[in-house]
Amino acid sequence: MEKELVAGLIIRGSRLLLVRNIKYGGLRVEPPGGKVEPGEGRESALRREVGEETGLKVKRLDFFGIFETDSPEGSFKVFTYLCLTEEGEPRITEPEKIAGFGWYTFSGLKGLSESGLLVPNMVAALEKLKKYLL
Repeated sequence: MEKELVAGLIIRGSRLLLVRNIKYGGLRVEPPGGKVEPGEGRESALRREVGEETGLKVKRLDFFGIFETDSPEGSFKVFTYLCLTEEGEPRITEPEKIAGFGWYTFSGLKGLSESGLLVPNMVAALEKLKKYLL
């Protein structure tokens, strides 16, 4: 079975929420998300992961696309969704995994991409994301 991840794109104004993942001893800047557990649907997994990583509750999901990524655990297909969240601000709920978060403009995303900190699935999604952030 092919490995699957889910990722949530949370946009407020013209900024995208990304977390700074330190789980593997380095720094990867990525949208909140993670692995789909056995027997779990993608949307359920995304709601769980966004809550675990940011404390935010997702109230609507719209499919955005599938993008490839690599991580220390291997290659994955990332099922990506535009997410509408309920009121509230993100917070660090898994300090052993997430060092922080930030709200990024499109130019900020391009800078992360050029520095090599932005995960491959987000680099692949940049062109499609542009219309949501400009």
